[in-house]
Amino acid sequence: MQLKRIKRVMLALGDVLLSQVDQDAVNEAAKRMFTRGTPAPQTILRELLTPVMTILHYAHRQKWCDLPVFERPEKPQSKVAYLLPAQALRLIDAAAPHLQPLLTFLLCTGARLSEAIELEWPDVDLVGARVIFWRTKGKKRRVAQLVPAAVATLRAVAARASKDQDGNPAGPVFLYQRHRRARMQAYKDRNREYGGQIKTAFRGARERAKLQHLTPHDLRHTWASWHHAIHKDLLALKAEGGWSTVTLVEVYAHLLPAGHEREIRAFWSARDTPVARPLGADALTHRHYKQKVI
Repeated sequence: MQLKRIKRVMLALGDVLLSQVDQDAVNEAAKRMFTRGTPAPQTILRELLTPVMTILHYAHRQKWCDLPVFERPEKPQSKVAYLLPAQALRLIDAAAPHLQPLLTFLLCTGARLSEAIELEWPDVDLVGARVIFWRTKGKKRRVAQLVPAAVATLRAVAARASKDQDGNPAGPVFLYQRHRRARMQAYKDRNREYGGQIKTAFRGARERAKLQHLTPHDLRHTWASWHHAIHKDLLALKAEGGWSTVTLVEVYAHLLPAGHEREIRAFWSARDTPVARPLGADALTHRHYKQKVI
């Protein structure tokens, strides 16, 4: 949890004892924190209630106060964004070369962005077609099986990756390039929030592909909807995507219109998937850097 967020919450609560932080105290803190208009339920939950509950639950375990109970703001049901296979291909083709393999990987595995950019080569098994995510939202190791398109993309990335003394790829799998002549470097830690690591590059690809209001996390939604369209198995989707309950994946059932199964299989089989291009390999690379969309 960000220290800046905790500090803001503490200032809003004021000088109170842990035992005095109740529903009334939280309501008053919300008035002090959100002075411009009515905040969305998600904002109240993320910026105020979740930090307060995290702190007080810890305090309860230390026997400093009773277990807190708060009213949680109801989240309005929102539409789940996803891509059709043709749109996914358009997004990848419109992306800068260093971003293309990452987008392909997300669409083939359903990995969260933080999981993907923290992936390192020792946790990639190309022969066994699997990767291991150690730091997940559920705080449990997750093994993800790789479809052929993901294996092909990772092989292309591995060919130009730094090597250890035994000649094996080493370090982070996915790297980025600030501009055409810059060296590839690891993504910086952004507290695993909001997709800020690829914000500029993703926005450029989205705009060129004419896909409005799309976020990096929507690629996970896309993978989930594709998975259900092919397998029709919510339990398998829950396990492979790392969700804690079947309820969380029910939204993906019947999300995708019927009739796209063949295109999904073609994408995942690498028959219709752009494999990561070496930098400087074609006119697409030149166009991306000429437009300064990186």
